[in-house]
Amino acid sequence: MSIFSEIVKELKFNIGFRNRLVPATKALDAKAPRAGAMAPDFTLYDNKGEASVTLSDFRGKKPVALVFGSFT
Repeated sequence: MSIFSEIVKELKFNIGFRNRLVPATKALDAKAPRAGAMAPDFTLYDNKGEASVTLSDFRGKKPVALVFGSFT
């Protein structure tokens, strides 16, 4: 198999993947809150599963920073 045929094969795969990914991404984006919109309410528990915190408990009282990802 030539290098060119390998490149074409990879390109076809990538185009097919992108064509499936873009509609799914658009559907999720349509459901996401917009910048400046009020965050949906939720409750989280501490790492021991004992104390709970609900976002709406802070509404109008103090700013809240939502951090997504790992900081370990």
